Amino acid sequence: MSGVQEFLSQMKTEGSREVAERLITFIEDNFESLNMNEVVRDIHLFFREKPMAVLEKLAHFLKTSPSKKELSEFLRLLKKTLERTVEYASSFCRGKRIITLSNSKTLKQTFIKAKPVCVYVLESRPGSEGRILVESLRREGLRVELVEDLLAYRILRKVDLCLVGADYVDKAGNVLNKVGSTTLAILCREQKKPFLVVADPFKFGSRSLKETDLFEVIPSELITAIITDPEGGTAC
Repeated sequence: MSGVQEFLSQMKTEGSREVAERLITFIEDNFESLNMNEVVRDIHLFFREKPMAVLEKLAHFLKTSPSKKELSEFLRLLKKTLERTVEYASSFCRGKRIITLSNSKTLKQTFIKAKPVCVYVLESRPGSEGRILVESLRREGLRVELVEDLLAYRILRKVDLCLVGADYVDKAGNVLNKVGSTTLAILCREQKKPFLVVADPFKFGSRSLKETDLFEVIPSELITAIITDPEGGTAC
């Protein structure tokens, strides 16, 4: 197993943003010893089980044999688009009661910025990534409640909106995200609650979405809006 394969194999509960940023830092730290063709191969292998648009873009970038300085610039742009997306998304969350699921750096930073009244986080089995988000938000002093997945319908009566992250957004506005997301979107439609997706530009791609054991497609018709970097507009 290569160093990149071993590194990626440890990324079991992190969201796509965190995986990408950590991977780029790992590549920077080991830049001289890594073969970029092998790195691209390992990213594609990981992508089969965990399709993430940001990794697709990273792999495409690495094929150009960038310098270490260019890789650092890629990371800087990645972080900058996240900052702008979070700033915009937080405006939808202030003073609100929100339901979400899974674990996401984008969601975490959005909630920290917005300081909503309360965030209800579904446990998000299998994997229970929701527990990780709850713990990280509590450390920031936010009011957060961990919710069993089967209680989502009941909790929806208490909230103003649902906000979830995204691993991949296709050209038609369909979204790939953690299993359970589509059910939550259907429940939001039933109870007439906004179902919002926050996704920076690095989450958008042209690939046809395929479901895996842990990821499923949320049809665009179930999504109220996709919140992204305002410099690029908001795709709905």
